[in-house]
Amino acid sequence: MLCGSKAACFHKLSDIELELTTANRVQLHFKKGETIAKQGSMVTHILFLKTGLAKIYKEINNNSNLILNIFPEGNLIGLPGLYGSNIFSYSVAAIEDSTVCAIDKTVFKKLVENNGAFAAEVINTINTCTEYNFEKIVSLTQKQLNGKMADALLFLADMVYKNNSFVMSLSRKDLAEFTGMSVMSVVRVLQEFKTDGIVHEKNGNFTILKMDQLRRISERG
Repeated sequence: MLCGSKAACFHKLSDIELELTTANRVQLHFKKGETIAKQGSMVTHILFLKTGLAKIYKEINNNSNLILNIFPEGNLIGLPGLYGSNIFSYSVAAIEDSTVCAIDKTVFKKLVENNGAFAAEVINTINTCTEYNFEKIVSLTQKQLNGKMADALLFLADMVYKNNSFVMSLSRKDLAEFTGMSVMSVVRVLQEFKTDGIVHEKNGNFTILKMDQLRRISERG
């Protein structure tokens, strides 16, 4: 099966273009916690997350990271390096056991330049990420702790797990790095949400019980 079978852009390719993509990609498997791409390394391939869950993060120092985004399966990673810098400005790591298809960047770039419909889908993907980044900046800089956590849980439910009930793959440290909070603050806010009956958690299984209230907390900031 073609690596990009779940990505909209690959449905815009001709049979010949699909064969070219298949001939110039390699499929890799990563265990939970393994680094998929390292900040500062060369961007030689565009990555397609075939299965699993990955985090995109900036390495601030030896003890601190900022998670920029979390991608479920079916997403392309590394698009900023297509025409921008040839150096990864962030790191990528597997949150769950994951399968990644690495597609030669030169071949991917050729497809963008020669196939308008494919290029349009790629641009749409970049635009979606850009819009999300704007919202994340607002959340990190303008919202209180409860608003930040509400944003994170809504994002996980709506965009990552696509369900109000899910097994939380992120550690408390991951949640802290995703929200710009301390681990202690993450634990405290989650406990408040549980006490207020907004969420239920048992053995890592999360259920958002009051989605409307969580959205109101997000809106109030």
